[in-house]
Amino acid sequence: MNASLFEDLANDILSEIIYYLSPIDVLQSFSSLNKRFSNLITNEHLWYICIGDSRMSLMMFIEHGHNILKLIGNRVISLRLNLMNTIGGWSIISSSLHYHQTLLLRRLHLIDITPNEFDKLLSNHFVRQLHTLLVDVTPSHPFHSLKTEGFHLVKVCSRMPLLRICRLPFDYDNQHVLEIVTYPLKSYMILSSLLNPNQLRNLSIGIHSSYFLEQLLLCIPLIEKLSFSIKDQDINMNGRYNKIILPTAIDAHHLKNLSSLRINCLNNISFHRIVSLLSSLFNQLTHLSLKLEADTLVYGSMIISGDTIQKLIIDRLQRMATYSINLLLYVENDLEEKRVFNLFHRMEFIQREKPKVVIRECYDPDLGADTHCFIVFTLPYNDTTLLSHMFSNDFEKSCQISTAATNLFPHTDTLRLYGYKKTNRIRDLVKCESSVSSFIPWSLISKIEINDSEVITQHTLKSLLEKAYNVDTLEVIDHRGIIIRTMLYNKENYGTRINQQIKSLKIMSESWKLHNVKRFCTLVSNQFCNLQIFSFTIHDSYYVRRNWKPSRIEDGKNKLAKRIVNLIYFLVDHLQQLVYLRIFFCNMHQDETPYFSHRVRRQLHQYPLSRLCRLRCTSYNIQIWSELIL
Repeated sequence: MNASLFEDLANDILSEIIYYLSPIDVLQSFSSLNKRFSNLITNEHLWYICIGDSRMSLMMFIEHGHNILKLIGNRVISLRLNLMNTIGGWSIISSSLHYHQTLLLRRLHLIDITPNEFDKLLSNHFVRQLHTLLVDVTPSHPFHSLKTEGFHLVKVCSRMPLLRICRLPFDYDNQHVLEIVTYPLKSYMILSSLLNPNQLRNLSIGIHSSYFLEQLLLCIPLIEKLSFSIKDQDINMNGRYNKIILPTAIDAHHLKNLSSLRINCLNNISFHRIVSLLSSLFNQLTHLSLKLEADTLVYGSMIISGDTIQKLIIDRLQRMATYSINLLLYVENDLEEKRVFNLFHRMEFIQREKPKVVIRECYDPDLGADTHCFIVFTLPYNDTTLLSHMFSNDFEKSCQISTAATNLFPHTDTLRLYGYKKTNRIRDLVKCESSVSSFIPWSLISKIEINDSEVITQHTLKSLLEKAYNVDTLEVIDHRGIIIRTMLYNKENYGTRINQQIKSLKIMSESWKLHNVKRFCTLVSNQFCNLQIFSFTIHDSYYVRRNWKPSRIEDGKNKLAKRIVNLIYFLVDHLQQLVYLRIFFCNMHQDETPYFSHRVRRQLHQYPLSRLCRLRCTSYNIQIWSELIL
């Protein structure tokens, strides 16, 4: 039997092998091996490159950006860049791409690019050849407060004539819009550039108004898959819904290729307006996804009930169409009789085997005294976040499905916990003998969010982390500081497990003030010594001290800035694995703020940190992206 050598393999087989390896490993191992491998890597093989993640250090990002893209950038056809927690990351990548005169790049996926960096991207010559542009942003991103609807969508389409697939999840902020009648005119003016033929087949956008969407649908005649969120100006639940004029249904001939539709309605009026606008299109869809969170009344033309969903949507779908729903409803004056909730149980689509529909009541003490809350969702559940109040011990009985949890919740990566003393479902989730625990896809969950829970104990959190063994991210909203104290004050060496597991920690607690934040950060550095990402909020520290206004005293400004700088020094020195640090300042009185960005920036530049870092100081936060200490 003759022995075969690796270098004897044909180039197409070598390319298949290279496809499964990390680009940087391939470059380090083969680029200098011999002339044949060097030529294959740099001139023949087509590359699909991913650079960056939320925990990549500064030096590693620079190394990937320069060493990979400068060598093989002209052969990259698909590029995915995670710019989350990277300060000025696009400028590093852009300089490497400019190294090449020609590019084969056709697909670009950007995560958390900043607005100014996005504008620089659109001015680059290579964007004209893209057929796919995907942009994803985090919830607190500046792109979620745009003042003009469709501005970036129009700009993208005008500069990318070949674009077929586009995702721009940017949200329009209509909270300060006073005259609703100006919407159609504004939408038409912005979208006029899109009236020319475009190639869009797949479009996903963020929150917009129904007025804008009505104009947009006329500008994308070739669209096949459309996803959007809608939020019209809310109207008080006082019977005025009967006076709302619903839009005329769009002519189906304008969108004859549309087959898949994903809708996320953020209030009652948005639901009724968009359903009225799209009513003629439902019968041509092969798939519909509806997500809704809204207040509703028990009676009236604008009620959202099971009967409403059945008649306006489900009955209009073609027989072979698939659909998924995720409804979170708040019903006023219905806590005792639960009339809307009971009506859902009697609907035809609830009784079908496929898709299976689950209805769960939700308890929230922050709701009105007579408001009933419940959630309705189909299985499999396609959202990425599971809510703890979706489950109870009778979940198995209501589902009557013997399917693996990973099949019921295939896209789940986050578990969001709501726990109250009256209905504590969190304890049910962690009990080994609880049947509901088996319905949680523990192996898929990488992130736990705790929302002001009253019942989280050290034992509960420890049990959760033992079940969700892949969790490495923890986000805590804890206004009163109860959960934080539970987590940080170690008892019986409780923190050992978390030290090994949690790599990313985000804390928002009103108990963290400037005068005590150093003590909390010391506890964090002791308990979570392996943190790579640390984000927290410092709330107004001097609200109760009305006699002292530090922002009006020069020496007070310097002392407060020095205190913040010393806190940053401490965290960078003590959290050896730290890659990204973000400090957010929440101030009740801007003229008494304890944060003076120019002074902090000046001191950090004058006395640098103990490792290579990039710094960004704005009026409300400090961000530091650093190199690891090895």
